[in-house]
Amino acid sequence: MNNRLLVTAIGAAAMAVSGCAYQGASYGHTAQPTYNPYGASAVPYRRHQQTVGGTRIETELSYEQFVDGNIIDGGTVIGGDTTADVGYQDAFKPGYRASIGIARDFRPNTTVMAKGFYSQAEGEDDVVIATNGGGNVLADFSDYTSYGAELGLRQYLSPAQTRLRPFVGATVGAAFVEDLSVSTGGPSTVINDAGWTATASATGGFEMPLSPTASLALESGIRWSDAQDRSAFGATLGDDNSRLSVPVTLRGRFRF
Repeated sequence: MNNRLLVTAIGAAAMAVSGCAYQGASYGHTAQPTYNPYGASAVPYRRHQQTVGGTRIETELSYEQFVDGNIIDGGTVIGGDTTADVGYQDAFKPGYRASIGIARDFRPNTTVMAKGFYSQAEGEDDVVIATNGGGNVLADFSDYTSYGAELGLRQYLSPAQTRLRPFVGATVGAAFVEDLSVSTGGPSTVINDAGWTATASATGGFEMPLSPTASLALESGIRWSDAQDRSAFGATLGDDNSRLSVPVTLRGRFRF
């Protein structure tokens, strides 16, 4: 009797162990793999993930054109001459702007940056700055040269795994603008004194990863620069105006 009970107990235990093993095998066989939302795009996702986060060096090169703001207001009479409206876009050719700085991603889609810049635009020649009974008064403008620093914020509009990542951004800063002068055939005369002015910009564009440590972006927008102080002669030409320019910028971003 005892032997029968022992055999029965052993058999029940064996069936229980077998059932548990079967259940474990069944769950192991039917369990779904971890869900990968990126599927075949996981490789570029991982590549881009390595290009965000941490500290970056950013370099920029811009083509920039003034689009608004007068350097000379029309209607002022000076010794028989009447000044003409002369916009910054009339006085200066499209120029370039170069900058270098650092950027820090403090959220997956948000970047803060600090940078220094240098910009220059060549002055136009034979610009009509006034009229008189005998014709037009023509002048050559000096080059527009400035340098300074900016702080900015960039907000990406899609997750890091996006192959072409849209963004918007804004900056505020200060620029030191060199003297601006005109020449009507004799020595140049300063009309705007050198000095510091406030700047601000709003931009948008797209960024694309190139490697685990680098990305490339193209952006454009609008940049505002405050007016400069006038020289004694420049004050006779009316007040200087704040100006707007449109930059088209190519930016490289590198991790270190």
